[in-house]
Amino acid sequence: MGVVPAVRPAGRRLRSGTVVLLAGLGVLLVVGVVSAVVAGQRSADPSPATLNEINVPAAPVPVPVVVHLVTYELTGGGSALNITYVGQGADIEQVSQAATPWSATVDHTSTTGGSEYFSLTARNAGPGSLGCRISVDGTTVSESTTGPQGVVRCSKSLS
Repeated sequence: MGVVPAVRPAGRRLRSGTVVLLAGLGVLLVVGVVSAVVAGQRSADPSPATLNEINVPAAPVPVPVVVHLVTYELTGGGSALNITYVGQGADIEQVSQAATPWSATVDHTSTTGGSEYFSLTARNAGPGSLGCRISVDGTTVSESTTGPQGVVRCSKSLS
């Protein structure tokens, strides 16, 4: 009697539970293949760094600091008005009026290889001449003179 046919009859359909089971198995198969490929690529890469091997940026190397002694001077026979010069920390300093000779000495701190700017301006309040001079570490770097009622300016940029 009967031999069970190996092929199901043409009119018979799969049950919905069977379709869901086959779809689930297909998804698992795809996930497994993708995982195996990713794992294979990772094993070809160098091993991940441990916490001690992480490339942490090195602490910044301190840049050497240079301190210059800057002297600003005004000379003449009278007085000066509106004296403006570069003070400590590159702050602008102002003196409204001063008798000559006048001077101010400031420590300028900068980094090695950095640039610095020194400036001194003043208005001559008297009938004679008014001179200005900027000295850095004892060396004169700028010098100028103006006549009566004139404005004198000395400046220098060093790098």
